[in-house]
Amino acid sequence: GVWGLDFLTRYEADPLRYYLTAIMPESKDANWDWDDFVSRNNDVLVANWGNLVNRTLSFANKHWEGQVPQPGDLDDTDKALLASVEAGFETVGEFYEKVELRAALRETLRISQEINKYLDEKAPWKQVKEDKAAAGTTIYVAIKAIDSLKMLLAPILPFSSEKIHQILAYEAPLFGEQYTEQVEDDLGGHKALRYREANASGAWQPSQIEGGRKIVDPKPLFTKLEPEVAEQERARLSN
Repeated sequence: GVWGLDFLTRYEADPLRYYLTAIMPESKDANWDWDDFVSRNNDVLVANWGNLVNRTLSFANKHWEGQVPQPGDLDDTDKALLASVEAGFETVGEFYEKVELRAALRETLRISQEINKYLDEKAPWKQVKEDKAAAGTTIYVAIKAIDSLKMLLAPILPFSSEKIHQILAYEAPLFGEQYTEQVEDDLGGHKALRYREANASGAWQPSQIEGGRKIVDPKPLFTKLEPEVAEQERARLSN
């Protein structure tokens, strides 16, 4: 078997949460496969979502002096992307309400591909050489979309969503605080897990980020795993 606490001694929590959600049993049993885990970690978390976030925020950090660029007038392509992202709060929210977590994950990652496609079409790395203001609008729209997707993914990837929240210099954390409390009842004394939401700033709504917000030293969200990891883990289990 693969034990969660043992896993967390070598890897971060979000890749575990992502993979368990992606293979979650629906109509039949699911099996943990180390090769599949490594592949999905690298192809989805690192190369898709993580790369999208890092390249966008690093580009803004480099060309706009560590700030989210101020946008100009949005064109139809800009508006279409933001409308698609905003619609995700309804579609993805419905999946979460039905506890259809795999569907929620699939839909959110599909939207992330739209952001990637948007950036490929707009090509801000070319725009910045010819029209920096236009490039600024493109990057602003991409950051606003990423800021929204951070929230859509937060139930599954809370730790990396919090990292994005911190990179975008929000003062209050995305989530509140978990703590334990000793409780006495008819069954005796025991510890109960509590949640304090007073200092949380996360809300199930599209991003309201504005140009000029500080960007704090963007760093990769996820760690790429070498193919040998799968074989090493299988060997560990057989010992």
